[in-house]
Amino acid sequence: MADSDMKKKFPVVPFWDFLGIEIAEMRPGYGKLTMRTEERLTNPYGYTHGGVLSTLADSAAAVAIAGITDADGKRFVTIEMKINYLAPVADGIIEAEARVLREGRVVPAEVDIYNENKLVAKAIATYIILDEKKE
Repeated sequence: MADSDMKKKFPVVPFWDFLGIEIAEMRPGYGKLTMRTEERLTNPYGYTHGGVLSTLADSAAAVAIAGITDADGKRFVTIEMKINYLAPVADGIIEAEARVLREGRVVPAEVDIYNENKLVAKAIATYIILDEKKE
């Protein structure tokens, strides 16, 4: 499936609109999201709030995982996530690149977050593919 077709099939996430998150690239096992820093998304010190970066990481992992799930609309949710913040983000564009580490019912993905080409955070997100028959 082409990158643009995959993006169209990804469900609408209203919270992404608030944060300004957009899918830049999507292919099986890989997702890249972008957003611009904004004053309304900062902590008291003027840096982008860590929760914003965490949301971006979680969302990028979801995009990467969506690329490997069957076209029959399987659902999946986060069951665990860890993030290390490596540098503050003051302004500019933030990019999150996620890669699936292993396919299966439980799917881990690693995420690198960059601000103006500088690595500012690294995350591991683990998802579970839901069994619709048991849900």
